[in-house]
Amino acid sequence: MHKFCRARLGDEHGSASVYRVSALEKAIAGFEQRETEAVVNPTVGTVFVSLDEAYEFYNIYSWESGFGVTYGPSSVDSHGTKCIQQFVCACEGKPSKDSNSFRRCECTAAILLLRSRDGGWCVCEHQVGHNHPLCKTCAQRSSWESHSSIDKNTRDLIRQLRENNVPHIADNEAKDLLSEDLRKTVETFARIKAKDPTFEYSGLQVDSNCRVRPLLWTSGQSVQYQYFGDVIIFDTTYRSDVYGMPFGLFVGVNNNFETIVLGGVLMINEKTESFKWVLSQFFQLMGGKHPQTILTDRCEAIEEAVLEVLPSTTHRWFKWHVLGRAKEYLGFHYTKTSSFRVELHRILTDTLTTDEFERAWEMLLEKHGLENHPFLQEIYEVRHKWVKAYFSDTFCATLTSTQKSESAKHLLKQHVPRDCSMELFVQQYVEPRCDQEPDYGFEDKPTTMDEIVLRTNLPIEKHASEVYTRPVYELFVQAIRESESYMVEAVIPNLKYIARHPSSETREKWSRVEYEVNVREDGEAFMCVCKQFEHTGMLCCHAVKVMIHLGVREIPRLHVMPRWTRKPLQCQMHCRSEPQDDTCQQCRHSVLHDKLFGLARRACKDERYYEVLMSGLDRMERGMAAAEAAPPPRRAKPASRKSRRRKR
Repeated sequence: MHKFCRARLGDEHGSASVYRVSALEKAIAGFEQRETEAVVNPTVGTVFVSLDEAYEFYNIYSWESGFGVTYGPSSVDSHGTKCIQQFVCACEGKPSKDSNSFRRCECTAAILLLRSRDGGWCVCEHQVGHNHPLCKTCAQRSSWESHSSIDKNTRDLIRQLRENNVPHIADNEAKDLLSEDLRKTVETFARIKAKDPTFEYSGLQVDSNCRVRPLLWTSGQSVQYQYFGDVIIFDTTYRSDVYGMPFGLFVGVNNNFETIVLGGVLMINEKTESFKWVLSQFFQLMGGKHPQTILTDRCEAIEEAVLEVLPSTTHRWFKWHVLGRAKEYLGFHYTKTSSFRVELHRILTDTLTTDEFERAWEMLLEKHGLENHPFLQEIYEVRHKWVKAYFSDTFCATLTSTQKSESAKHLLKQHVPRDCSMELFVQQYVEPRCDQEPDYGFEDKPTTMDEIVLRTNLPIEKHASEVYTRPVYELFVQAIRESESYMVEAVIPNLKYIARHPSSETREKWSRVEYEVNVREDGEAFMCVCKQFEHTGMLCCHAVKVMIHLGVREIPRLHVMPRWTRKPLQCQMHCRSEPQDDTCQQCRHSVLHDKLFGLARRACKDERYYEVLMSGLDRMERGMAAAEAAPPPRRAKPASRKSRRRKR
């Protein structure tokens, strides 16, 4: 079987320490040296990282040649892992008697792929001949269903290569092309900077080999990093632009559980030095503040870079990236409706402690007979890097149980086509961010304008409705409801309690039924063994149950994390204490933007509101002009504690 250099088991996108050139990129770069008319040709020995890449490659080849493709037969090994896959011409097979299809004519054209030892795929057989006429015109080619998934820019690129008979990037005009693209990108940045003063970028240089150095930029939403930058995602699994540059996203979550895209970066490779430059430059643009936790895809180069650039930051992996290729390795065990997949994700989401996870994992593998499966053994060995139960005391907001980077990449794919120019890539990247701006703060509307209807008569719920945003308040109400299933037993009155679930038979066999909650002597802290507050910043149902049992009327201040409150309190306090700081100006800009945008959204719907707002803005404008003309007032020194007592 064919061997080739590829990432280790479970790594979805190839080795991080060596920049991997895809089969499509190799085909484009090597077109000039080949004598075939096809730019893309799946010859025997062509290798791919995944079946998706192989299908895309053969589909582009079929578009060039004039036929459609579909999935053919496949085989699995003794572990249920797919090891053989065939892609066939869409005219393969016999037409059924009750079908009106005229295309099936038993065509034998196909490629056969075998899985290599390191988990990749290799073309071992290619049947070229067809027993039917091939499509010649674009209109005919577009009639094949498989061709609808091919990106328009890719089709244009292939068409241009065939017409000119020269490779698009490897020809003698590559430097002129890149230089022109670079000039347009600089103009795009200047235009964006004029509209958005918060837009910043770094890099944008060409090295001696005519390759662009990593290009990093941030804009509007990045000002929120100052108070939502405690946990961020750095995702480099999206690859786009005609130069084959990996694209990275810096993503966070705000106090309404909304995705905020903090920045983007185009990289020339995925080596350690590149990641070190990107991380250091990004956090420099963010004012030098480092996050508590950073979540990334599984990559040794990123691991080394984070260790050097962010030595005090906890580094963990995406759960969904570790499991990204589980379907290929686990076969029918990991289909959408398989019981194994449902149970696995329930375990990863619901286990709160390491002993729970260990019991659940052992029972799951034994139930499905997968104790010796190599893929599951491999990801189990590194469970401390991606299983939530093993870093429950590490603050991760809600990013370990959501797919914020996936939603951001989905938005990116809707706006940014693959194989586009750098200038178009940057331009289209900004548009989805702008499209998101009107939606930012939408969750604040019910929080600030609608009166919340309390679900219970508990004073602690009323307090939660006053301090938290609506989505966080809803989670607190959910914790109250879940707490109703528990009973409280005092181990040491006022200091230590046990929250016990009385119906163990209704719970999973691996689930704990007792949770110890320790109370600080002053009653200002309730720490549970499940460590949900440490992990998410929100109280668990066990601690809430003990609070209700003790008649606590307000959530202790320690447990009201500013990032989940209605206002970014941390930012406001920072602005008041350091009014001359550049970071403070960004914070004020963000707060004012959100406030004024909400007013504008309301005013534009009614002429009366519009007149009220406009007259108010006129008064404000005159007041600010008068303030600018007047000499700045002297700042009084803050009164001492003794003088304040005397005044009382």
